[in-house]
Order: sequence, then C-alpha cells, then structure tokens
Amino acid sequence: MGLTPADRAAFGAEVRALLLDEPEIVARALRGPDPYAAEIASDLALIADHAGRLFDPGATNLLGDTGPVALAVFAPPDSATAARLDDFARDRGLRIALHPPAQNAELMAALTLDTVPSYVFPRLMVRGAVPPAVLDRYLAQ
Repeated sequence: MGLTPADRAAFGAEVRALLLDEPEIVARALRGPDPYAAEIASDLALIADHAGRLFDPGATNLLGDTGPVALAVFAPPDSATAARLDDFARDRGLRIALHPPAQNAELMAALTLDTVPSYVFPRLMVRGAVPPAVLDRYLAQ
C-alpha cells in the first residue's frame, strides 16, 4: 500500500515525535536482546523458590544482629570469608545469613552454586569471593 506525500510526512512526524519522547527505543534496538536474559530469569526463579530458607531471619548462623537478612552467603563458619563478613555486617548494621556448605550442599546444588564462597542477594547470585566495595554496590541495587 503506497502512502501519499502527506501521509508519509504525517507518519514521519509521528515517528520523530515518538523518538524524541522515548530515545531509549533506539538504544534498545541497537543493543539487541540481553544474551543473559534466560540465565538471569532462571537465577531469579531459583532465588524466589528458596528465599524462605536463604533469608530466614530465624536462622541460627547469622552475622550481625539488626534488620532483615540482606544476603545469604555459603562459606564455612570458621573461614576468613566469614570473619570478614562478620565485620562487614556489624559495620553496616546488616544481617547476613551464613550457610555452611557442608550442611547446605543440597541447597547449593538446587541453586546451581558450585563455588565457595557464593553470595545470594534477593535479585542476584554471585559465585566466588567479592570485595566489600562490590558487596556494597550489590546491596545498593
């Protein structure tokens, strides 16, 4: 179906107005689909499925003593990671659920975590050691 010059001009004006109102449309089109979208969705579903156990405020292995559980960490209680997290939690007034891997192998497997330490935030899972500055950034998200 052909457009008249007036129709073409009207259509062009509409497209121009849309792009001026919503410039992120172009950025999204150029960026393309997120190659990690499926993995992110899977991780979020796993976190949601196991949130009760991960972030249980009644858990016995909690670092810090105030507020809700901010994140869950899989690390041995006598490890350097646990000691650093204890200081980190106390300095920030956070509560961190510490899940010893030996007693939580099934939960780690369910979450597809294969590295110690591993960190689980309400909307993110991280495998491997994370410095405090990066933990702060993840907690702020």
